[in-house]
Amino acid sequence: MGFKTFAEVISFAVMREDESHEFYRDLAAKTNDLFMQELFTDFAEEEQNHKRALMNLNAGGLERIFEGIVHRIDDLNVAETLAEVAPARGMDFKDLLVVAIKREEISQRLYSFLAETAEDNDVSLLFIGLAKEEAKHKLRIEKTYKQFFV
Repeated sequence: MGFKTFAEVISFAVMREDESHEFYRDLAAKTNDLFMQELFTDFAEEEQNHKRALMNLNAGGLERIFEGIVHRIDDLNVAETLAEVAPARGMDFKDLLVVAIKREEISQRLYSFLAETAEDNDVSLLFIGLAKEEAKHKLRIEKTYKQFFV
């Protein structure tokens, strides 16, 4: 994946946000638990908001992403202790959270890898900012997991 311009990075990130939106909508549909349906519907909407923000990115939006780079995001290290779970209809609360945590971890690692391999410093910084956003999502879900299961 050789990204040479911000436009290519943004296009890729928008595609990932679309995929995440569909992923969380699908998880919401796989559970009969109303709390989980609402939680994953909220996550899906959050991904749509990220997509809109990326599509309407201006100097202020870039500034917000770059400011996020300097803020430390806690890592509860929950993802590293959990085994992969395949999404399936009728999943329980715990497994649904595991699926979501793993999804955010993969996104964070992907953006971190792209930041490391980007040849352009500005493109690298943008990927670092996107990785931080995914780290925030992961932290939110890990906190929920720890609240109920640790």
